Amino acid sequence: NGEQLVATAERPEASSGATLAFDAVEIKLTPGSRSSDVELMLEYRSTRGAQHVIRLPGEAEVTQVSIDGREQSLRAEDGELTLPVLPGEHAVHVQWREPGGAQFRTWTPEVDLGAPAGNIRMIMIRPADRWLIATSGPQLGPAVLYWTELVVLLLAAVILGRTRLTPLATWQWLVLGLGFSTFSWGALAAVVIWLLAAGAREKHDAAGLTWWRFNVVQVVIGGLTVVAMLSILAALPQGLLGTPDMHVTGYESGSRLLTWFADRSESSLPAATVITLPLWIYKVLILSWALWLSFALLRWLPWVWQCFSSEGYWRSRREA
Repeated sequence: NGEQLVATAERPEASSGATLAFDAVEIKLTPGSRSSDVELMLEYRSTRGAQHVIRLPGEAEVTQVSIDGREQSLRAEDGELTLPVLPGEHAVHVQWREPGGAQFRTWTPEVDLGAPAGNIRMIMIRPADRWLIATSGPQLGPAVLYWTELVVLLLAAVILGRTRLTPLATWQWLVLGLGFSTFSWGALAAVVIWLLAAGAREKHDAAGLTWWRFNVVQVVIGGLTVVAMLSILAALPQGLLGTPDMHVTGYESGSRLLTWFADRSESSLPAATVITLPLWIYKVLILSWALWLSFALLRWLPWVWQCFSSEGYWRSRREA
C-alpha cells in the first residue's frame, strides 16, 4: 500500500538530582580523659556505583570501617574518608579516635556526609567522673531540669524565710535546699516539715489544747524528729559517695546517656554540646555542705527541744 513506518529509539537522559541519600545516621561519642572514641553508622541508598568522600575531623584516626558487616581496609587522609558506594541499600560502620577527652564544653564531632541525610541520632556518653551542668543541640534531645527546680527552690526559701516560724533565715533555707536537691528531695521535705512543725508547736498556744490533742501533737513532733534524723543519716552517704542527680529528661536520655534527634540535614551533621565539670568539684561542695549541716543541727536541735518542751512534755487525763 506504499505506507512506511519509521521508529527512532533513544536512551532517556538521567534526571537531574542526587544519586545518593542517607536514610539513617547515628553518631556516638564516648569521651575519655585524654581522647574520645567515635562511631558513625550510616544507612544509604544509591542509584549508581561511585566513590564518595566523607569529611571527618582533621585529627581523626580511623580504626575500623565495615560495609554491610564486612571489614574494609580504608583510612582517612587529611580528614577525608573515601567510601566505595554500591547501587541499592547498604550500611556503613566507621570507628575512629580523636585527641581530646571530656572538657568543660564537649561537642559531637563535625562530620560532613557530602549528601542529604535523614533520621539523625547523636549520642554522647557522659563520663562517670564528670558533673553534667547543661546540654544544647537539636530541639528533640535531653534537658537538665535541675535549674528550673532551683528557681522554685529559691522562691520557696524566700517564702520560708518570711514565715517566722523558725529561726532560719532565707539564706539558710536556700543552703539547706541546695545540698539535698542534688540527691534527695524526700529528705529535704522531711527536714522542712520537721522544722515547720516544731515552729508551729512553739507559736501555737498549747495551754488551750485538751490533754489528748496536746499528746497527739507531742507524738507527731517526736515522730517527725525521728523521721528527719533518719532521712538525713540515710541520704548523706548517697550524696557524699554518689553522683548528683540533675534530673535529666528528654528523647531517650538519662543521667549518662544523652541522645538527640534531627529529622534532616543537607550535608553537615548538626552539633550537640554538653557542659560538664570534674566530679571532684561536686564532692568538695557536698562535703562542705555536710559539715555546715552538722553544725547547723547542733543549733537547731536545742531549739526543737525548747519547742517540744514548752507547756510541758506530756499531759495525763487527770490534769485535764
